[in-house]
Amino acid sequence: MEGLTDEELLWELAPGSWSIRRRGDATTSHAYGLGDWVIDCAFPEPEPAPVTTIGWRIGHLYAGFSLRWEWTFGGRTKLWEMVELTPRADEAQARLWSILARWREDVGRLSEPQLETVGLSQFPDGLDPNIPFIAIVWWTNRELIHHTAEIGLLRDLWAWGHPAMRRC
Repeated sequence: MEGLTDEELLWELAPGSWSIRRRGDATTSHAYGLGDWVIDCAFPEPEPAPVTTIGWRIGHLYAGFSLRWEWTFGGRTKLWEMVELTPRADEAQARLWSILARWREDVGRLSEPQLETVGLSQFPDGLDPNIPFIAIVWWTNRELIHHTAEIGLLRDLWAWGHPAMRRC
């Protein structure tokens, strides 16, 4: 994500895209976040799911990893509305890389029996309390791969839509 700009972070590919927005500008029923900035969200999710911005994808990953870390290794108190989001590309990336490093370090310290422990993570908005922790690790890895690949595609589309950004 090197070179990601604030404009690119919040670029909406299609009308109705989900993004990071000021609280007063939220367009969805369950937007969440701490402070001035929230991430679009709705339950149930519309079908088809809306196109999301790079900011949404980074915010989604940051929220998911930070909450899973909180409910596995932390104080088990933080929930969606306590996740701080930002519309700044450099800050969003720094927060994501920081929580990924913390997650990787703490998961790496677990023993095989701990990884197999049902309910090691008590995150209340998922299957965490009911499945082996290794399944949560699998899920979070899948989310990371899925959304970073989508970020790569959105960056390609941004570059082709903005001739000054072309890298060919």
